[in-house]
Amino acid sequence: MLDSCKLKSTCSLPLIYNKKINTSGTSNADVPLADPGMYQLDITLRRGQSLAARDRGGTSDPYVKFKIGGKEVFRSKIIYKNLNPVWEEKACILIDHLREPLYVKVFDYDFGLQDDFMGSAFLDLTQLELNRSMDVTLTLKDPHYPDHDLGVILLSVVLTPKEGEHRDVTMLMRKSWKRSSKVILSM
Repeated sequence: MLDSCKLKSTCSLPLIYNKKINTSGTSNADVPLADPGMYQLDITLRRGQSLAARDRGGTSDPYVKFKIGGKEVFRSKIIYKNLNPVWEEKACILIDHLREPLYVKVFDYDFGLQDDFMGSAFLDLTQLELNRSMDVTLTLKDPHYPDHDLGVILLSVVLTPKEGEHRDVTMLMRKSWKRSSKVILSM
């Protein structure tokens, strides 16, 4: 995972894809571990349903964190006093290893105190179809209480490959930008 960007609208990065990764089945599980390709994961955090109450009034103030490889790559806004929050927030994450799952953790915001854990789940990126929007329902669990029902998080995801051609174009754009900025600086 290299980068993350919170977006109000969908990512508008161009797609150039001509490498066939999976010839049968519906997942990318047979992608070699040494696959040098980059991927873009576009996620829409839709909503939560029947989330756990963590505040005295029988509600929670939930927010969601996405993590890959132990690093936080996205944090949603807080929805106050709601067990069925609607976020409709978009995130665009560049990924360099499909074998690293996306961890989704939900917390209850508590001003001035440590936030309460509300549940977690993970999304196995190798199971996503390339270039196809998928609606995903993740069941939240607490490893200490695996039988407790902590609700669900609904996402929409699209996984698209970012091929070397993009990196070449990006590098050319960066080089020309640096050249032009040097010219401007030397004037």
